[in-house]
Amino acid sequence: MPLWKITDSGPKVIPETRLKEEKLLEKELEDWITSDPSLLGEPLLIIGRQVLIPDVKDRLDLLALDPQGTVVIIELKRDQLKDPVDIQALRYASYISKWRFEDFENIASNYLGKVGDPEFNFNALFESFCEESGVEEIPDLNRDQKIIIAGSAVRDKLGSVALWLRDHSVDIKLIEVQAFKEGKDIIIEPVIIVPLQVSKFKDVGRVRSEGTPWMIDGRGWHLGKRCSPKTKDLFLLLDKILQEQFDLDGPHWNQKYYVAYRVKNYIWLSVNTKPKALLLDVHVTTKTFTTDQIAIDLGITKFDKDESLSEKLNLPSSVFVKNIRENTDRIRIRAKDDFSLESEAFLRFLKNAFKACPK
Repeated sequence: MPLWKITDSGPKVIPETRLKEEKLLEKELEDWITSDPSLLGEPLLIIGRQVLIPDVKDRLDLLALDPQGTVVIIELKRDQLKDPVDIQALRYASYISKWRFEDFENIASNYLGKVGDPEFNFNALFESFCEESGVEEIPDLNRDQKIIIAGSAVRDKLGSVALWLRDHSVDIKLIEVQAFKEGKDIIIEPVIIVPLQVSKFKDVGRVRSEGTPWMIDGRGWHLGKRCSPKTKDLFLLLDKILQEQFDLDGPHWNQKYYVAYRVKNYIWLSVNTKPKALLLDVHVTTKTFTTDQIAIDLGITKFDKDESLSEKLNLPSSVFVKNIRENTDRIRIRAKDDFSLESEAFLRFLKNAFKACPK
């Protein structure tokens, strides 16, 4: 659809143009996106530009991360998006799927001009980006890859390939960058072509639990789908201890990522279920506990924010305390196979934390 400008004499169409006609190169499109990646319709952290793929000597236009730790390959074309670009992007994704944390760290330090800078901390940069995007639990890096292809127009063949790839669980997005001209000003409108937008009214009148297994059978979802056999046993033992020792409202199973235990309708403890660990988030009055104190008392490792993400992922059971509100701290314990739920020290910690619940 055309763009319209409302003037004193009524609506006026802003003429459509093309980037090529305005002699704008792919470099300009790269500049715009690196200046504000939200042009592509989602929060992205750009970590590389014209990234050289070792051995094969190919260069991809932009490399980014999303808040879920997915690596995003961005290919840009000022002209029509032609067939070979999909193969090219898939090839890049296959290469990058093999990269390690250190590879992304090196790309980012090169892109940001921080090579050799002892103050540069790629892990801190990624964590800050995730937190600013509303993600509290920092995800693993490069668990999956995503492709975004943007250009002036999408050909039918490429659209068909993209839909087929999405049907086979390949995350690909096609964006048409429509351009308009008013005087000397160029106005662009990025439009997502694949996947097609779904009407915001589609859920009106629908029972909300439909299609959400954690709402239908939360216990089965968490213990059968999110936990491994080891973390399932760990959770059941924790629940047994909580039921025997405390007067709690719970467990409440109907959240996608965590199980909640409440005190007077306040979530005192939430347990994020994962296959390799249980993440215990305990809410207490601020300054009641310190990370060092809990680590010593429970004989576990301190989760150090200065360590790289790869180092953190290899930690045994660990803990850190973070202030989240004026009167509330959150204690996060990562309970792995080596963690003893039945120790006197852990029971003593739970009792003290229960007393410190900011209810």
